[in-house]
Amino acid sequence: MNTLSMPHDALFKLFLMDVDIAREFLQIHLPSSLQQQFDFNTLALAPGAFVEADLSQHYCDIVYSIRVLKGQGAAYILLEHESAVGKLTPFKLWRYQSAIMKQHLNQGDTLLPAVFPIIFYRGTTAYRGPLSLLDCFRDKPLAQEMFVLIKPIQLIDLSAIADNILMTHKRCAVLKLAQKYIHSLDLQQLAPKIFELFERYPLSIEKRKGLLYYLAKEGRGLDEHFVQSMISIAPNYQEDIMSAAQYLIEEGRQKGLQEGLQKGLQKGERQMALTIAENMLKSGAALNFIKQVTQLSDEKIATLKLKQLSH
Repeated sequence: MNTLSMPHDALFKLFLMDVDIAREFLQIHLPSSLQQQFDFNTLALAPGAFVEADLSQHYCDIVYSIRVLKGQGAAYILLEHESAVGKLTPFKLWRYQSAIMKQHLNQGDTLLPAVFPIIFYRGTTAYRGPLSLLDCFRDKPLAQEMFVLIKPIQLIDLSAIADNILMTHKRCAVLKLAQKYIHSLDLQQLAPKIFELFERYPLSIEKRKGLLYYLAKEGRGLDEHFVQSMISIAPNYQEDIMSAAQYLIEEGRQKGLQEGLQKGLQKGERQMALTIAENMLKSGAALNFIKQVTQLSDEKIATLKLKQLSH
């Protein structure tokens, strides 16, 4: 996965395709009655793309297989990431469930497995869409006579989870917090809680950087002042922060080239690079690392260093 491009769905997959984090996630959100039926030590990723006989494809976000404790065989858990409310989302998930069942049969079983769907919703307003397949039918009474369509899909609506509860959700908490507030809070307000969660529930370097790239690409308020404040809040994560800042600078550089700005970075981007370099010099970072992050010349970095020494 390319962490330099971290849209909402990619961040979701970066975290929840990690089996250990997914196990924590499911043990937070699955009903206890259902958890008691599963052996979570057997949780494993299953394919998320399914090809039908006519070669059309269904793509779902993440599918896990898990062994059922009583009885035989496996069940499946389908995690679908949604940013908007869909009128026919239960029907879409029903098609995914059907494709998962068909693939299971193709592996040699003679009976259908249970497939449990979950919607992970990160929209800015409360989820108001249908959660039962019955609600997708025009003639509900007739459909109800033909099918058992009453039980709603489990919904995880980030807008409905209080922050103090969300902050207890182990390594999933930072994903949920970032996606809950990415478009409604400036990063200045969001960053302290992000770094608090980094300390409380340690993550791999890949996931930390992925989260920071996501904030840099999708969030509001990432400028040189924010970079300085982030480093002061969380000096232990300076390298991760600088990598995210480097991404932002490169993003601005590419945009400038596309617009025909052949004279280099715009004034604001150049000033940000200079500010970052000054902070890195103060913290004792290696000159080669500063050059790599800021893309400044050796001469410019040397000038900044002399300027600091003179003061």
